Order: sequence, then C-alpha cells, then structure tokens
Amino acid sequence: MRKINYSLLVKAIFPIGILLFFILKSELRTEGDFGGLVGGIKMLCFLFFGVVLFLVTSIKSIRRIKEGKNRKESKVILFSLVIATLIGVSSFWFPYNFFDKEPEFIALDKIGNKLTLADGKYMLKSKEIEWTTITRGKYRINTDTIFLAIDNERYYCKRALKYFIQDENLIPIYLNRIETDSTEFLKIVRKVKN
Repeated sequence: MRKINYSLLVKAIFPIGILLFFILKSELRTEGDFGGLVGGIKMLCFLFFGVVLFLVTSIKSIRRIKEGKNRKESKVILFSLVIATLIGVSSFWFPYNFFDKEPEFIALDKIGNKLTLADGKYMLKSKEIEWTTITRGKYRINTDTIFLAIDNERYYCKRALKYFIQDENLIPIYLNRIETDSTEFLKIVRKVKN
C-alpha cells in the first residue's frame, strides 16, 4: 500500500484555504463600511485569483489522475477545491442580518437607510451613492427620542446619534440640530410594543 503524499495535499490545499479565509473574512462581516468602488475592486481581485487558483489546481489534479500519479491526493484536492468554491461563492450572497433577532421596531426611508431595534440593541444601515455602512450597538428610548450609542468618532459628522419620534416618522437630530428636510426622515414600519 502506497503512502499518502501529505506535502502535495498541503501545497494544494493551503492556497485554497488562504483565499477562502480572506473571502469569508471580507464577505461575512455584518458591520462597518463596505460597497462602492473599493468593494468592486476587492470583488474583482477575489474573482481573478479564485478563477486562476481553480483552473490551475483542477487542471493539475485532473492531469495527475489521468496519469495515475497521486490519485487519492488529487481526488481529495479536487473535492476540497469544489467545496471551497461553493462556500466562497455563496458567501457573496450571505445576508448581513442573518444572525439578528426579529426586530421589535423597524424604520426605513426610500433610499434604503434602515434602523431596527431588538432586545436593547440597534442596527443602523446607512446608504450613500458609493458605499453602505452598518453600525450596531445599544440604544435607549427617552419618551419621544431614541438615543444610539455610537463610539466611532468618524460617524458623528455624517449621521444622527438621536432620532425624534413624531407620529409615523423618525426625525434625525444632528449634534442638537433637528433635521427639517423630510427626505431625511425614516418612516416607522413596526413600532416598539410598550
């Protein structure tokens, strides 16, 4: 019985694992800035390196199988490559709110900005032309105002930390200045049950 060539397995599976790690690390995050031009370039890089790695590895493995060299190892490599490709490709469509609980409160606008509240935590999805940002944290409600606990200083100049509840609208309050442009209002879809 022939010994298994572990060095061949490691040499082939290591780059597959590294690429899969970076794809999953990039695509399965559920908060922070993403999208826009940088996201497109990143996606093209993953696509290019993924296709090159897939073609080179599969051609080498198929050639080894046909020649009768390292058949077991080549089959394991091909199987690992197919599984890693399926996982990597499916991660691009992984929903950002997959692990979130059913929200008690939902407010959104026409652009796609969305605020959800559940179990003392919020998720704020902010959209702009070039990017999307998801921020998570704790919130508190004081009579007619929702206060978001946001630690990121960079965020302060762009978004509201407080939202005034008025009828079916959430009105953003920017550094103690209330928004008067109704296009910035979030429409309440589901209210907190008191």
